[in-house]
Amino acid sequence: MGRSLSRVSMRGLLLGALIVGPIALAAPAHALCVQPKEEGHWVNTDPNTRGIARIQLRFVCQDQVLNGQPYPPGPPWYVHVWGRCHPNNCDWKEVGAKRLGNGSIYAVYDHGYAKKYVTARLSPGTPEYLWVYRWTDFKDPARADFGAYDWFRRE
Repeated sequence: MGRSLSRVSMRGLLLGALIVGPIALAAPAHALCVQPKEEGHWVNTDPNTRGIARIQLRFVCQDQVLNGQPYPPGPPWYVHVWGRCHPNNCDWKEVGAKRLGNGSIYAVYDHGYAKKYVTARLSPGTPEYLWVYRWTDFKDPARADFGAYDWFRRE
C-alpha cells in the first residue's frame, strides 16, 4: 500500500510541476504605452507672436523596470521650444519634463538671465489645440517677471 501511495504522490507532483512550472517560469508582463495625444510638433496659432513660435512634446515609454528604476532612464517627457526671434526662431533646446497631477506637461528652462517655466496642456473642449503657458522669472530684481499664454495647433 505504501508503494501505491508513493506512485500516486509522484504522479501528482509531476502533474503539478507541469501545470505550475510554465506559470512560474513565464516572463514578467509589460504594460504597453499608448502614444499620448500631446506628443508631436505644434505651431503657434498667432503667426505674429512675440513669445513661443513652435513647441515639440516628446514622450518616452518607460514600461519596464531595471534595477528598480524606470527604463529607459531619464524623464518620461521632453519639451523642445523655439522662441520668436528674427530672422530665425531661437532654439531653446530640449529639456526633460514631467506630467503634473492636473495632466499638464511641465518643463523648466534656465537661460541664465531668467528661468522660464513652461506648462502645456490640451484644450479640454477642442483637443486639436494645445494651450501653453510660460512664466518668466528674471534674475535681475529690477526686471518685472511676467506670464503669458498662447494657443498651438498640430504642425
